Amino acid sequence: MCGTAMDKEGRSVPAPGQGILTSAREMASSVPSPLLDIKYRRRQLDQRRAAIKEWEQREKDYVQQELEALKASPAGLPCDDEAFVRQRSEFIANEVRRQEGEALSLWGNNFWKQDPRIAPLRGALAVWGLTVDDIGVASFHGTSTKANDKNESQVIDRQFKHLGRTPGNACPAICQKWLTGHPKGAAAAWMLNGVLQVLRTGIIPGNRNADNISAELEQYEHILYPSQSIQTDGIKAGLLKSFGFGQVGGEVLVLHPDFLAAVLEPEQLATYSAKVKARESQSYRYWHDTLAGVHPFVQIKTEAPYTEAQESQVYLNPLARAEYDPATKKYMFKRTNQADVVKH
Repeated sequence: MCGTAMDKEGRSVPAPGQGILTSAREMASSVPSPLLDIKYRRRQLDQRRAAIKEWEQREKDYVQQELEALKASPAGLPCDDEAFVRQRSEFIANEVRRQEGEALSLWGNNFWKQDPRIAPLRGALAVWGLTVDDIGVASFHGTSTKANDKNESQVIDRQFKHLGRTPGNACPAICQKWLTGHPKGAAAAWMLNGVLQVLRTGIIPGNRNADNISAELEQYEHILYPSQSIQTDGIKAGLLKSFGFGQVGGEVLVLHPDFLAAVLEPEQLATYSAKVKARESQSYRYWHDTLAGVHPFVQIKTEAPYTEAQESQVYLNPLARAEYDPATKKYMFKRTNQADVVKH
């Protein structure tokens, strides 16, 4: 999950705000929503899939009836029997995929959206069967200024309290800017890399300069400010905060990749792993070519991937796709005619 939120109106550019608290917004209820139960959602998904299967079979049974009805109509059949059956079968298959995708989205990732009973942060965790207690590290914006440190600690502590984090289960905070300094641009992107390292290694790096934590921060019981590194037995999820200029804040919930790998079938995992390996190899080569001066890190494009003659065909063809040409090391449209694209 990721999101941004505006803070209140103000004339001060760097003033910290609490708008990002909205990721924990929800109406209190004595009975938790059944949508938070992964077993309940699985049951609903299975029922929906069964209904899709029934619909698919009924539609296949209707194809022959439709064919005979069209042949008997005054307008007649606009194509031969084989073409009609083939195109109608393709339509049914595409519709099944669309309905499957909608069902997976509804009962998988999006069940909590637009539901005032489920906070976005709680919902995003519940997708994977997790709760707010499973957030094992919080990466602070951490500018080491009085205003930001107090405000950020208060925001995170209030989020955890509102979502019912167990007292005593303090979340370790990492403030990476003691080491990196404050980047000129995308500070959150840099800090995200640190969070990924925490998830990969299970090590929560200590804040080496945090040898004298202010007494004002003791009131935030859900946060721990370690000065030494901690080797854990694994971090399930991390929460990254970024407070920008102009009264706007950002937040990213980062999940350990094992949760994704665990839900993939063996064949899917093998395919995904092969893609990841290829991407790693390509990025490694690209980065070292940059260091060696083969090409700049950012290669600015000066022309479109299609010719002037292809332009209108590309715009009008929803299936037209650019393809990578190893010879020129550029993307280009080799097939723009609709008939040619469909064949492939």
